Amino acid sequence: MQQFKILFFCFLFVPTVFMAQDSDFSNDVKDYLESNGSMQQYEYAYDQLMIMMEGRYPKNEGNKQGWAYLEENKTKALADIKNLMVPIYQANFTQGEIKQMAAFYKSEAGVLLITDRAKMTEAHKEELNTFYNSAVGQKIISKQEVLTTEISKVSEGWSRDLYETSMSLLKNG
Repeated sequence: MQQFKILFFCFLFVPTVFMAQDSDFSNDVKDYLESNGSMQQYEYAYDQLMIMMEGRYPKNEGNKQGWAYLEENKTKALADIKNLMVPIYQANFTQGEIKQMAAFYKSEAGVLLITDRAKMTEAHKEELNTFYNSAVGQKIISKQEVLTTEISKVSEGWSRDLYETSMSLLKNG
């Protein structure tokens, strides 16, 4: 009976540990996507689509609910694309590598790389070169083609769905 209790405990506890690790890994990838500028690009894309839609379907009484939905849906849409990208990074990098990548993009050199490259000093450029010459940096370079292909597929699907949703909400409104 004691062995049964131990076995039962293991069946309950072990999946929880693996789910927690996976959740931590997912959160680390999401953190990386925030720090490397990816999510800012998707936010910009969402905003640009709304500008384009407003040019085609100006806000009026007929489409007011559609516009309200699209404006309220931005956070969810950005979370959706982030969740779609997590498995791509998990398949290509270890959790430790993702943490190193995020750490670089949170450094002063990484922030300037994303926000304003013109402000990078020689020291920042040296830090950038050191990062890309490291094992993680070399892995990023070697995975670039695969990442570009997989991220493009996910991004195109997300953009297409967002466009179609926007069209149906505003056109029929």
